Amino acid sequence: MLKGTLRTDGYESARQLFDDMRKRGVSPSVVSYNMLIGFAGRNRELSKAHGLKEEMIRKEIYPNATTYAILMKGMCSSENYAAAKKLMFDMEYRGCRTKVLNFGVLMSDCGRRGDFDEMKRLLAEMRLRKMRPDNVTYSILVNYLCGSDRVDEAYMMLVEMEVKEGRKPSAAVYRMMVDGFCRVREFEKGLGVLNAMMVLGHCPRAETFGRLVVGLVEGGRVDEAWFVMGEMEKRKLVLARGEWSCLVEMICGKCEGGVELLSELSYGGGG
Repeated sequence: MLKGTLRTDGYESARQLFDDMRKRGVSPSVVSYNMLIGFAGRNRELSKAHGLKEEMIRKEIYPNATTYAILMKGMCSSENYAAAKKLMFDMEYRGCRTKVLNFGVLMSDCGRRGDFDEMKRLLAEMRLRKMRPDNVTYSILVNYLCGSDRVDEAYMMLVEMEVKEGRKPSAAVYRMMVDGFCRVREFEKGLGVLNAMMVLGHCPRAETFGRLVVGLVEGGRVDEAWFVMGEMEKRKLVLARGEWSCLVEMICGKCEGGVELLSELSYGGGG
């Protein structure tokens, strides 16, 4: 009810419901407070969010790592990274142990702003505290590094994730990596990541396949493009109209083996 009221009627109505709960003898939980704090933070009402956190403490309902992460996210949304970082380091003095998700909030904001040196410092701080980066942490790193065309650094994060931490990348992380290599036109490296992705049973999106096919054909690597098209066919995926148009322009008379590939594309319904 509280979540629904926040969504439909806003904070004041939700706060009234919250107070009615207590009058009826229903003690609010950390989760209930986190909902209110999160709503206030998303609407950049940080004083209200912090007031709720202090109210929790007065009523001996102690904030958890999620509470602090929500507050930190609100600060970052209001362009106050320094305060968010200070809150993370202060929270342990308030009796709440810092968790990976708190570092994740700061890393996401650094990535959004393109401050990759600070992201690396946060990663080093995690390791200093003997905290293992989780899949979400690596997703944040790979996503923002690829988005800024720092694809080789992102790939090192992927390798570290697998080799050093022993974690299996998700399909989303692999897709980010393949798309990143395609964006910087390193299609052979993208194909290598695609192969690793498929070995683990992950299925790329049709647009990821399509970008690889177009890039490989453009580079004259028709055999590799043929292979990717075969994998698409197995998964009943087809090229988008724009990718089809690019291939038609490139294949007509420019690439050895292009006529055969064009015939295959036509047969598969790519146009």
